[in-house]
Amino acid sequence: MLHLLKLGSSNADLNKHKQKNIMKTKLILSTVLSGLLFTSTFAQNPATRSEEVSEKCKQNNSIFYEFAKNQSYGDALAPWEQLYNDCPEYSKNIYKYGVLIIKWQLEQEKDEAKKAELGKKLMGVYDNRIKYFGDDATMPAARVLGLKAIDYYTISTPEDQYKKEAYKWLGQSINELGANADAAFLQYYIILSVNLYKLDANHLDQLVKDYIQTNDIATKNASDASNKYAKYYEQVKDANNTTIGASKALSMETLDKIYSSKVEENKSNLDYLNSVVGLYKTVGATGSEVYFKASVYVHNIKPSEESAAGCADMSVKKGEYAKAIDYLETATQLSTDNSKKANYQLAIATFYDKLGSFSKAREAARNSLGFNPNQGEPYLLIGSLYARSTSIYSDPVLSKTVYWAAVDKFIKAKQVDPSVASKATELINTYSRYFPEDNDIFMHPDLEKGRAYTVGGWIGETTTCR
Repeated sequence: MLHLLKLGSSNADLNKHKQKNIMKTKLILSTVLSGLLFTSTFAQNPATRSEEVSEKCKQNNSIFYEFAKNQSYGDALAPWEQLYNDCPEYSKNIYKYGVLIIKWQLEQEKDEAKKAELGKKLMGVYDNRIKYFGDDATMPAARVLGLKAIDYYTISTPEDQYKKEAYKWLGQSINELGANADAAFLQYYIILSVNLYKLDANHLDQLVKDYIQTNDIATKNASDASNKYAKYYEQVKDANNTTIGASKALSMETLDKIYSSKVEENKSNLDYLNSVVGLYKTVGATGSEVYFKASVYVHNIKPSEESAAGCADMSVKKGEYAKAIDYLETATQLSTDNSKKANYQLAIATFYDKLGSFSKAREAARNSLGFNPNQGEPYLLIGSLYARSTSIYSDPVLSKTVYWAAVDKFIKAKQVDPSVASKATELINTYSRYFPEDNDIFMHPDLEKGRAYTVGGWIGETTTCR
């Protein structure tokens, strides 16, 4: 008979009653278990299994499952072991929860020898799942093998400290599953492959093959909008690139050998190209011609501020300033950040300066100021351009007037941007020494001190004579 609690009972009474019922339930189940469990060292053939054994398997399955699904692994252990030993083909739950039960045992166990035995037992659970349920559609043998490899990686195996078995199993799993390989399999496979490379440099060629294989799978799945695990494949791509980069296994030369032809073959495959660009960046091989080519193809397919700025940077490294200017103009158009736009235009101004096009350099510097008027560098650049333009006059006295215009810009730079004050002051002091002297002005009354004067040529700015 169940006794109903009286109304008004305290919380303490309720908790005591609840604990009493839990203990009573466990006592009943323990009594049942003691009548069900018996010693068995091997699985019996279902065809010759007695009705009594079959019935006990059925009961053990029900009991263990109730405990296991509520994470009461200690209570689930005995009925699970009985079921696992006598009726291993009874249910997939034997293996689904069996792994969790043994892992729970491993967490409780302190004795290393016993932990080693439990580790072997865990591997056996995976082997038997493959044996009895290896043709399962959602958990085929190849996937079980991958999960087995990951757990093998985490348990203590002094006899296989480099986890060569796990590497072998993951390779087999990934080869069989192909694009359906779990993201975790791809990540652990590269970790293990890198470790083997560290052990033996001759493993490099295989490491490269492993990376290409896993990266192709991860790239494909990460870009598949219908794949609910796409974000995990993207994370694995990044993680594997980091692992490879940290290993120092892949040099620029090695990458170029791998991708020189592949980049050309995939010049319309944006996901592939982005993956290649990402790897080169991770390894620090951005000086590569292959990297440059891949980046340009990425930009051609899907121009972005980042791709344009990246291509500009690479063009500069090659001394191709005209190309850099084109890319930076695109970066300016695509950017929504005025401070970045200002920086891009200032860079354009410096490249026009290198190309000897002073008027275009000034135009870009002015554009930069349009996006950010509180910066001094564009004024310093314009002043420098003026100071180097004495050739606009054949008259040696008039040619000195460019320094007035130049100093005007240096003064302005100092006014708007304190960070360049020191540099501006230095330039002011330097070029003030070249101003027209009194005896020069005697021959040019239009240069009388205090008068306005328009500097000619491409400069065309009005300044004050001094």
